[in-house]
Amino acid sequence: MPGRESILVVDDETELREAISAYLKQEGYEIQQASSGEQALDSLKKNAFDILITDMKLPGVDGKTVLQEALAIYPEIIGIIITGYGTIESAVQAMKSGAYDYIAKPFQLVEMSLLIKQALERRRLKEENAYLKTQLKEKYRFESIIGNSKPMQEIFQLVDTIAATNSTILITGETGTGKELIAKAIHFNSQRKDQKIVSINCGAIPETLLESELFGHVKGAFTGAHQTRIGKFEQAHRGTIFLDEIGNMSPSLQVKLLRVLQEREFERVGGVEPVRVDVRIIAATSANLKDMVERNEFRSDLYYRLNVIPIHLPALKDRREDIPLLTKHFIEKYCQNSNFELKTLSQEAMKMLMTYNWPGNIRQLENAIERAVALGGTRNLIFSSDLPSEIQKTNANLFLSEIYIPDEGVNFKTEISHVEKELILQSLKKSGGNKKQAAKLLNLKRTTLIEKLKRLNLLDEVNVDDGSHL
Repeated sequence: MPGRESILVVDDETELREAISAYLKQEGYEIQQASSGEQALDSLKKNAFDILITDMKLPGVDGKTVLQEALAIYPEIIGIIITGYGTIESAVQAMKSGAYDYIAKPFQLVEMSLLIKQALERRRLKEENAYLKTQLKEKYRFESIIGNSKPMQEIFQLVDTIAATNSTILITGETGTGKELIAKAIHFNSQRKDQKIVSINCGAIPETLLESELFGHVKGAFTGAHQTRIGKFEQAHRGTIFLDEIGNMSPSLQVKLLRVLQEREFERVGGVEPVRVDVRIIAATSANLKDMVERNEFRSDLYYRLNVIPIHLPALKDRREDIPLLTKHFIEKYCQNSNFELKTLSQEAMKMLMTYNWPGNIRQLENAIERAVALGGTRNLIFSSDLPSEIQKTNANLFLSEIYIPDEGVNFKTEISHVEKELILQSLKKSGGNKKQAAKLLNLKRTTLIEKLKRLNLLDEVNVDDGSHL
């Protein structure tokens, strides 16, 4: 059923006007009628309408003028022109002026209804598309990217400066550091933001297919090429192309990419006609391209063409002060996705996150938090035991793979308490929550273990669903 959209029906033929109005009213629309252009203009000034249906030929002010006035007042109004034989050309002209479509007499009322539904669906999709574009631009604003650490603030300043240019950019950093996020932030803050950003991972596509994916192919170029197909570069025309893992590109494709950078043109696979493109190139790699150049694994001329503006993203272990902010963001995200109340992280769990080495960087942190939120169920507190085993193992005992001491130093007694707490938690986990067995694993009396649980404020954490009693 329509959402009670309002329609103004304008026609000097009373019988047709009333027939249209009655039919559409039965369909659930709110209807107003006008028998002349002047009456229609008066209604438009007094009321807001979603749809205008008007005959092209009207006494006095004609339908085209009514449409133009309506669009001036309500730019999003849907205009449908009714035309008779001999006025189709003028109806087409009206469409060029902003009408959605025209319908020629004679017509079935169901045809009019279908045309209205199509127009409303098109408007809905247009509004949804505009909303999604707004959401994308909001998501990729620099202020929306999380990072208060000095390295990230320096990157934000650089990106803010270069976004408005058309310069080629090379983003480097370990896997999972957010290279594509930065590329999209650059695009959505550039003059190309209303055009596409097209991404392709050069390391995820076989070499035999990558050329066609990037540059397209003509019909008959190879077995299975039954029709001409454009590639990623043409899809990104007037926008941005993001070439991830550029270091995986073969020498022959490096030559072709170099030509695009130098001349802004290429041929499709199997084609001879040059295709010109206006596209900004942002490349990224987790490899050391400079070393690859020295080993003759990557073209030096292509490297210097790509490396106009280099951006290096630090590993998460080198920006640990951002871990609490990132963790908070991911907790909010996955609580919302699962319709959970907002959870908080226990101090011990946060300690684990802060001391872990994060070989998978931000992507690994996000996966860890998603898991922890899910395992926590309806609990409002995320425990260290909810974190993945590799994170717990790293923090499980005194033989830590890495001890993190921040620039401002640490409180020795507090750190020892953290280690003591970890030993107790791990023993309880290993014993299935049985305090007597946990005490035995630690060579402690049960009463001593309970005293430590009280002193370290662990009773709430270890008594959740462990089936044990004091």
